[in-house]
Order: sequence, then structure tokens, then C-alpha cells
Amino acid sequence: QDPNQSTLNRPNQKIPNIMADVEEHPTPIIGRGESVITKKTTTEDEETALDSDDEIALIKESQGWKFPKVKLHAWDPENEKQWEATGKFIARRNLLASIPNLTCGFGVWLVWSVIVTRIQKMHDQDVNVYPFQDWGSPQGKAYRSTLFLLPAVAGLSGGTLRIPNSFLTQVAGGRNVVFSTSILLCIPMIMAGIALSDPNCPFNLLIAAALLSGVGGGAFASSMSNISFYYPKRLQGMALGYNGGIGNLGVSISQLLAPLLMSVGGTSIMIDGDPPVSGWPANAGWLWFPLCAASAILAFFFMSNQPNHGEKTNLVSLINFYWMEAFGFLASFIGVITLIQTRDAAMLNTPAGQVIHKFLLVLLACASEHVFMMLSPKKARDRVKKQVVIFKRKHTYVMTWLYIMCFGSFIGYSGSFPKLIVDLFGYLTADGCLQTAGDFVPAGNGMTSDTCEGEWKVGYDYPNPNAPNGSAVAWIGAAVGSLIRPVGGIMADKYGGAKMTNLAIIWCTLAAFGQGALVQTVSQMEDPTSNKAYYGLFIFLFINLFACCGFMNGTTFRTIGVLFPPEEAGPVLGWSSAIASYGAFVIPVMFGIALQAGNPHITFYCLGGYYVTCFFVNFWYYIRPGCEKPGV
Repeated sequence: QDPNQSTLNRPNQKIPNIMADVEEHPTPIIGRGESVITKKTTTEDEETALDSDDEIALIKESQGWKFPKVKLHAWDPENEKQWEATGKFIARRNLLASIPNLTCGFGVWLVWSVIVTRIQKMHDQDVNVYPFQDWGSPQGKAYRSTLFLLPAVAGLSGGTLRIPNSFLTQVAGGRNVVFSTSILLCIPMIMAGIALSDPNCPFNLLIAAALLSGVGGGAFASSMSNISFYYPKRLQGMALGYNGGIGNLGVSISQLLAPLLMSVGGTSIMIDGDPPVSGWPANAGWLWFPLCAASAILAFFFMSNQPNHGEKTNLVSLINFYWMEAFGFLASFIGVITLIQTRDAAMLNTPAGQVIHKFLLVLLACASEHVFMMLSPKKARDRVKKQVVIFKRKHTYVMTWLYIMCFGSFIGYSGSFPKLIVDLFGYLTADGCLQTAGDFVPAGNGMTSDTCEGEWKVGYDYPNPNAPNGSAVAWIGAAVGSLIRPVGGIMADKYGGAKMTNLAIIWCTLAAFGQGALVQTVSQMEDPTSNKAYYGLFIFLFINLFACCGFMNGTTFRTIGVLFPPEEAGPVLGWSSAIASYGAFVIPVMFGIALQAGNPHITFYCLGGYYVTCFFVNFWYYIRPGCEKPGV
């Protein structure tokens, strides 16, 4: 660090000797951004700092909406005079320009949870539509389990890309990271739009597009880290709540608008004279492409770079960004290719082996990315090394454990909810005849194994003709969780993040065990046609799970914002969210494994047990009398 930097993060300026009796070893002075180091100097001709009015005048070059200066001259949101004069406006403008990018990021990342439901319904109408021959043309439960891989791969990639994004704000500059991320988001949506227009598209191509969609998940870490630098501690809960909460609405936009667009189009699909199949899943890609392009323009023109973030030129900063993102994609690819190559491994013959397999994939991708970060350009690597001090902090791991509960659950439920509705309420099980044309006729009304002109099936799952319209309500859960996130942040600012978190954990645990009991009842019913009576309660409990997870997203991020010094809070926010976002991979896969085994309720019971551990961890470190960090 430059010993001549000031506590206001003024680049290339010296400060007076304000500590006459300071020792030779550096003393950290905590300011917003990087730690600022001062030490005793013997230089007689010291430059004096600019006075407050001159400082504000220079910062105002970055104010306004008409081509504001990108690089801030100085930044200290804890300075009340600076904050009121110009800081508040600049912080608000950056927040407003940041939110569309994060909204697009979540929308692109989670759109696969909606796309797979449309693919599944089209395949149910005609098995020759999206047969995925490159994956052995799976059928029945195997097909539905395979489709879970698309949102899961996006989740694995998003979690892995959050690791470099946790540190990229200081490496490349917040504005550079945000607008570049929006550009990258366009690529998988173009791929999805083109690939899904062909009903015979290879499944591996969709996996590639889902992997690239992970950049949307990675965006959260850099976006939240960046916004944390702009606001004083007293407003951290509010600022991070609005950025994350409105950003999370991208999930609801995907789950609300994408099904509508996928249901309208031109000519229906017809294969080999079969009846036409309606559905245009390619439209989901074309929904997000223009929005991502627009968010890139907003970020490019209206966001700023902090004084000490990035390199001297934007070109070098952008090279560092794309270098680190490329290695993030490589680590994700290692995880995904291992997933594909080991999909027939012996350990996958049991549900327990399948779960262990998926956790090993997460560890592989995560470890690979941490190694690859050390292969970044020297200046970028040096900036990363300054931030890895967070791994020496015990509370980094405590808060990560808690945030997995909040965001890991939220994003995992978001990726699973639409498909769970279809899997639990969209199928009936019966013995009957699978006719040559692909239609299934249940036993009864003259249909027996002797009269069957096709293959007689026992315990066959077939589409429920009276299934509820899941797409009409699937978006509500993520919307509730997103909108309540700022409320959690604001209440945490007022009453304390840890206290609000523990109240929400109780709420979340009860909802998880209740949902597990309900799903167990539904899945074990002898007369599956009567499961519709439980549909309303299923939706209600899921909305409660989304609500409490969204609320805790706001409370825990406020806790991190006040628990750590500012230059550490950003990386901790990013890294904890990176590990938590693997929930987007693990939870959908766990539901897929449990569904194939006929025990989907086990996943809810396991999550409920995990929430209990979070209650005691949070209570022990932040609430009990004599705890280490009271008041956070």
C-alpha cells in the first residue's frame, strides 16, 4: 500500500504527519475502500491535504447524469459534509444503475428453471421433441431428473464465478465489472434463443449455455461488494437490501414473463406426422438479450470507479476482469465436464452416492477456482492477496455458514419451485398401456394387458390432465423473497441483524418441516388424483420459505457490513455469497435425486435440520450474554 495515501482514498497525494509519536511499523487507518497505511516520515516538505471544500469540488466532477467523470477523486461516506454535499447523489446514481444489471443477472441465471418446465411439457406431448439423443434419450423419471441438471449447472457455474467476482471490484473497478458482466450475459441468451428453436438440439449445447449463464450468478458478489463501498455503515442494510432485493426480482421476471412468451409463437412443432406440439422455449432467451444490452449501457455511462479500485487505465482493468472471469469459466467447466463424464459412475447407483458425488463436484470447482486466481496478472494478483486476509477471520466462516441458509436456500428454491410443482402435481401414477404413438391409457374401461396394443406399464407416471397451472404462481415465491429483502435490511439496521436473523430462522425451520410433512403425505397417497387438495397449502408453505429466506438475506448482509471493517466487508459479502450460491446447484440436484428415489420430502427435512444448526451458531456468536460480537 502507498504510505502517502489519505484516509479519504485520495490517489497520488501525501498527508501530513498527524501522529507525532507513531512507531515505525505501519498502523492501519480504516476508511471506505482499501486500508490506508500511514507511518512516521522524516520528510520536512510535506504536502498538505486539500481542504474539505476543495475536496468536494473535485468529487463533484463525478456528479450529475451527463457524462460524469468515471474515476472518483476521493470517497469517504462516513464524512457527513462530503456525503450531504455530493456523496449521497453519486451513491444513489450508482445504486440505480447497478440494480438493472443485477436484475438481468438473476433473470438469466434462473431462467433455466422455467425453460426446463416448458421442455418437459413439450416432451410429454411428443417424446420425439427434445429427445436429447446425445444423453441416451432418457424417458420418464430419468428424463425429468436429467432436466434438473440445466438449472443445476447454471448454479454450479454461478457459485464458482462468484469467487473471482468477490475480489473483482477492487481489481478492475465497479463500473468496469458491472457493464462487462452485462455484455457477457447476452451470450448465453443468444445461444438459448438459437439452440431451442431446434426440437432436436443436443443437450450438451444447452449445458454449455447454462454454464455461461453462471455469469449472472457471479454478478451478485461483485455488485454487492461494489455498492457496499458507496454507503456509510448506518445505511448498509438499506443499500444492500435494495440492490440485492430488487436484483433478486430478476428471478420472478423470468418465472412470470418467460412462461408467457414461451406459450406464443409461430408454427407449432411437428415431427414425422405426429400431432403438433405448442411451445417456444427459445423466446426465453430473446426476452433477456435486449434487457442485458440495455443494462450494459446504463452501467457504462452512469456508474463510477472508486479512487483506489482498478488500474491506471480502463484497458488494463478490463484485461484483468476478463482474465479472471475466463479462469472462473474454466473452473466451472472442470466441474461440469466431470459431472458429465462421471454420470454413469458406480457411486451413482444409490441416492447417498449421488448426493456425495454432487458435493465433490462443488469442492472440485471451488478448489480449482481458488488455484486459478493465483494465475492472474501480477497487479491483479497483488490486489487479490491484499483481500485474502478475510480467510484469517473466524467470522468469515461463521457468516458464510449462516448465509448459505439464507441465500443458498432462496436461490435453490427458486431453481426448484417451478419444476417441483410439475413433478408433484403434474403427474398421476397408474398401470396401463403405453401405445405405439406414445399415448398412455390407464387400466380400466376395457383396457387390460391383453387388449393393450403397445407396451403394458406398471406404476407408470403420466401427465395429469387436471394438473394445476404452476406457471401462474411459480413467480410469486421469488417475488416475495426479493421484495422482503430490503425490509430485512432496514429492520436489521434498527434492531440488530443477528436478532432479526434468529427470529426468521424459527419461522423458516417450521415452514421447512411443515413442507416436508406435506410433500411426504402427497407423494404417498394411494389416490394421487386427490393431491390437488393439498396444492394451496403447498404453495403457501413455499411462499413462507421464500419470505423468511429473503428477509434473512437482508439481515445477514447488514451483519456482515458492520461486523467487518469496510475494506474487508466487501470481499466477505462476495465470498460468503459465492459459497451460498452453490445452493442453486446442490438443492435442485437433491430434489432431483429424491424425486427419482420417490422420497422428495427428505430434502425438506435435511434443510430443516440444517436451519436448526444455524439458529444455535447465530445465537452463540452474536446474541447470547457474553457473546463475541454483540449488537451486530
